[in-house]
Amino acid sequence: MKRILFVFLDGVGLGPASPSNPFSTENTAFSMLAGDQRWTQPFTNRSASDHVVRSLDATFGIEGLPQSGTGQASLLTGQNCAEMVGRHFGPFPHSETYDVLDHANLFHKVQALFPTHPAPTAFANAFPPQFFETTRRRSTVTTRCCKAAEVSLRDIDDLRNRRAIPADLTGQVWRDRLDLDVTQRLPAETAEVLAGAVQDHALTFFEYFLTDKVGHHRVDVLPSTLLKDLGSFLKALVGALDPSEVTVLITSDHGNLEDTTHTQHTRNPVPLIVHGWAAPYFEDAADLSDVTPGIVRALRSKNAPTK
Repeated sequence: MKRILFVFLDGVGLGPASPSNPFSTENTAFSMLAGDQRWTQPFTNRSASDHVVRSLDATFGIEGLPQSGTGQASLLTGQNCAEMVGRHFGPFPHSETYDVLDHANLFHKVQALFPTHPAPTAFANAFPPQFFETTRRRSTVTTRCCKAAEVSLRDIDDLRNRRAIPADLTGQVWRDRLDLDVTQRLPAETAEVLAGAVQDHALTFFEYFLTDKVGHHRVDVLPSTLLKDLGSFLKALVGALDPSEVTVLITSDHGNLEDTTHTQHTRNPVPLIVHGWAAPYFEDAADLSDVTPGIVRALRSKNAPTK
């Protein structure tokens, strides 16, 4: 079974190189992923049989700053949800998108390709006990999609048994802020855990939201420190997976972290990195709504049942 690992980076755009853009600093991991170029504008599209690099429009031609609610909904449904709503909306999903999120999201579409597989899709993030104890929590786009498609939200036992990974890539937040007894790992070690966890699923989704939180100044972490850890994680992740079997797809919903002169989102395009066998299915991707169709086409083509 050919597999895809979707690594979603919240709030990462492609802005001009400048002292206020942390992506301007040389980082070999990010450069390698983008075909030997920094994640800044100008950003050149690259296309090879196992590696596609593109920039995606996150605005859909709609005025205002792109937001997570409509941006992530577009990523996870293949529809222009900003147009559906009539504006950019976030951070939570808009009611106008509930129907498509609840009945035709990416997890639904992949599950339909593997009707006899017990768990064709997975959400790799681990959630602490406090998350499940809060009954009146609003769902994000991702958690709403998972609940609608009956994709389990993984917990501390999954984290301890290497079936899930922490959103901060190390587990330090779980230990220091939540006082939970979990193993603290280096980002590269966490990448090894995720590489093992993807093997049983056609599609595995991992959400990294600290990029957006740091961009909003909601977390006391330097952008340079964050990107060093994220780069180590991504480099180790790609290195741990066989690209002929597992494609790593990396993209975002809107810009933010690339401009530290303010704490708002940006209208910059976002990167699309596709490393592995599925790369050719994304050669023409132009905006956020092209990601889900590309994933579905790729998995359908390579995993079609034989007669």
